[in-house]
Amino acid sequence: MVEKDDWRRLVNDNKFLKKGEINPTDGEEICKHAPKLKRCEFCLEPVQDNPNQRWFIPIDLSYCICENCFKDFHERFEWSVLDGWDIEWQ
Repeated sequence: MVEKDDWRRLVNDNKFLKKGEINPTDGEEICKHAPKLKRCEFCLEPVQDNPNQRWFIPIDLSYCICENCFKDFHERFEWSVLDGWDIEWQ
């Protein structure tokens, strides 16, 4: 649940995040295929080369969201969660 004074929301309440299609993945996949993605868009948690670190990324690979921030913000931003097979690593 997001608190009214949550610093993450104040830092990144970006309209481009609204209603995005998001794929689940992990830190290992991000490090291997999209190393430009370094941190969570909201809390700035670093991506680690770890298959147990869950992440969410849009189809265009423009940002990533850690599992905790995804849980906190998925309703607010109305994200559609895809199956993870839709990632086209480029």
